[in-house]
Amino acid sequence: MAVSRRELELVAVGKMRGGGYKATPQRTAVLRALAEQQHQSLEEIRVRCPDVGLVTVYRTLDLLSELGIVRRLHLGDGARYELAEDHHHHMICESCGYISEFDQCPLDPGRLTPEEGFEVRSHSVEVYGRCACCR
Repeated sequence: MAVSRRELELVAVGKMRGGGYKATPQRTAVLRALAEQQHQSLEEIRVRCPDVGLVTVYRTLDLLSELGIVRRLHLGDGARYELAEDHHHHMICESCGYISEFDQCPLDPGRLTPEEGFEVRSHSVEVYGRCACCR
């Protein structure tokens, strides 16, 4: 059963409070903006919450990333943000910028042999090419 964006927002607020942080109106506005659409740039998030100052948006995104609520992505055109609701990867069209997601993970972190003392916390896979419309 799919989880609604509202339920994800409530879980995120719970994680914030569980981490000792207040769920301020500004932070919840940024969360709501993130819940509206995946893979947003900072500018797109700001459009969705115009009453929240730029510094507050930056700090909120940093906090939410630190708490594991938000993923910061680097998809070739600057940072993009998405709710970290599930494990998936991205295919990015180099022509039009279209981003699609896929669940099949080609990487098994358990098979990695990182340097001594390095603990794998997460990973990301981005595949670049051309979408069907641009070929």
